[in-house]
This record gives sequence, structure tokens and C-alpha cells, in this order.
Amino acid sequence: MKNHYYKTQNLYEASYLLARGFNLSGKEKNGNKITLLFHDSEKIRKEALDFYNGAKIEAKDYSDSYRTLKDYVFDR
Repeated sequence: MKNHYYKTQNLYEASYLLARGFNLSGKEKNGNKITLLFHDSEKIRKEALDFYNGAKIEAKDYSDSYRTLKDYVFDR
């Protein structure tokens, strides 16, 4: 059975989703581009839309998620 993922190359969006409690499922490398993968659902799509519509989140949660993802993306 094929896994379905919500994919984004936007580190800020991915940080928001991680801070909102969605688990990262992996990453795909294509040249110098990295795509971050989350399990796809209606809930994650709604949260992603909320992000682009200016949703608010705790600054510390967002900052922690951003640092975690940067380390993951750049294999630190």
C-alpha cells in the first residue's frame, strides 16, 4: 500500500505544522531541494491553509520547531 504524504519545501510552513503537533514522516532530496513529508490528512491541509492565512502560534514552539527542522534538513 502506498503512503500518502503532505509535502512542503517551505521550512516555515513545516515548522508551523510541527509546532501544531503533526509528526514529520521524512524528507526527499532532489538535487539541492529538500521536500519535507508529513502524513496527509484533511486536518493537516486545513492547518497549512491556516498558516498561509496568518494563523498565530506560540513563538517558542515555532522557534523550537524551526531549529529542529533546520538540524534535520542539514543533517546536523
